[in-house]
Amino acid sequence: MIESSKNENVSIITINKPKVNAIDKNMLDMLKRAINDAEIDETTNVTLITGSGSFFSFGLDIPAFLLLERSELKNSIHKLLEICKSLYLSKKITIASVNGHATGAGCMIALSCDFKNMVDKRAKIALNEINIGLSLFSSTIYMLKSSVGLNNSKNLLLNGNLINPDEALKIGLIDSLHPKEELLEYSLQLGNTFKSKSNKIIENMKRELLKNMGDQLNDSDESVEEFLDIFYLEETQAILKEIIVRK
Repeated sequence: MIESSKNENVSIITINKPKVNAIDKNMLDMLKRAINDAEIDETTNVTLITGSGSFFSFGLDIPAFLLLERSELKNSIHKLLEICKSLYLSKKITIASVNGHATGAGCMIALSCDFKNMVDKRAKIALNEINIGLSLFSSTIYMLKSSVGLNNSKNLLLNGNLINPDEALKIGLIDSLHPKEELLEYSLQLGNTFKSKSNKIIENMKRELLKNMGDQLNDSDESVEEFLDIFYLEETQAILKEIIVRK
């Protein structure tokens, strides 16, 4: 479900849960562990995340999360936010190789990486929570504004549109586009370019680049509770219960 491997200096993490790589409670645990393992691996200085099949990740497995108690859901939300924060503040180079659709939490994970490469056709990317009756987190919105600016962020979040690779590239949500059969190879080659670079210097430069950003990535307990209040609204639950995750 979460597969880990290595290619020279690159730790590779693959989300593999056919058909749409939807992330449930257990997968959050496995993904968090895989990212932590990659972070402490002294033989690598790059972490690359990708998906299997035609999806990077559908996002959270909503039908599975509907079965959880509020306290369990809150714990899972905190884990998702910790995953994104750990990628964003990683001492290593982080690369998202977006091999297909990336929506909701899938887009959040990709957004958290330093470099975002995407397949050039037949894929959509979005933070489309507004369309399913949900809000979003301040840390995610901060990362989005840092990538695409305020006006593009307003357009993406308030309209909830699923955008194609060309649009994502144009606004800076994605850094480069590649044919599907070449994407992973390109992402690995990009990662391998850091092989000769000092881990210590990479860590130092990233720390300086991200200085004073830590507070922007701390979602308050109050904001998470507000998200949960919205999640459990009757009208939101009605929308969420209509979501089907292909397996």
